[in-house]
Amino acid sequence: MNYLIILIIVCCVIGFLFFTKTGKRLRLRASGTADEVISKDASTPEGAKAYYNTAIAKKEEDYQKAHSIYAQMLGKIESYEEQLRTLKKENMQLDLNINACIDKSDDEGTKIYLTRQEEVSEKIEIIKEAVKELKENAALQNETLNEMHDSLNKLKSEKETAILTLETSQATRSLQATPGISSREEDKMLEKVREGIKKTKEEANGNKIAYENSTAVQQKRLDKKMKEDEIQRKLEQLKADRKNERKDKS
Repeated sequence: MNYLIILIIVCCVIGFLFFTKTGKRLRLRASGTADEVISKDASTPEGAKAYYNTAIAKKEEDYQKAHSIYAQMLGKIESYEEQLRTLKKENMQLDLNINACIDKSDDEGTKIYLTRQEEVSEKIEIIKEAVKELKENAALQNETLNEMHDSLNKLKSEKETAILTLETSQATRSLQATPGISSREEDKMLEKVREGIKKTKEEANGNKIAYENSTAVQQKRLDKKMKEDEIQRKLEQLKADRKNERKDKS
């Protein structure tokens, strides 16, 4: 009884979702919401990595299946070619047996060997045709494998580029430069500091100018200049006297 009630409820829900306008709108809304969630998830490095890994895993699985088929083709070709070699050897031996029977005028023996040779020749032709088709298919399968391998490598490279792009974009969004923020009180305080510095510099420059222009300073500089000139004059005189003494000795 309970199962019947559950079944009726499920049928009602399905009928509501698929056969009523409101149900269709709900399905569209749910589909749109799911698509939006998927889009948002795919735009994050973690979500994109998961989607790429799923796609890469599927391509790798398809590649392994295709490679298995290619390996089976090569194995079957090798097996058929081995059978061909065996049949050709048998055919050569049949030629020898037929010639021997003819030489001995053994018609019955010749017929037996000829019948067997026809069977062998027919098998050789069948296997040759099969090997030819298998080699053509193997060549096509090999091309398919190369394309699948290139596609897989491109997808892996695309994954690395996409993840790096999303990671760098996420980093630049989360680590944007913050604008300078200061209160009016702080600006006023800084302005007072700047005015104080300016005033101090002006006072220092004024004191320096006053010092430079004072009479005492000017006198000191003049005295220093005279002393330096006197010392230079004495040095030149000593050099001249020394030079004259050397001339007199010589």
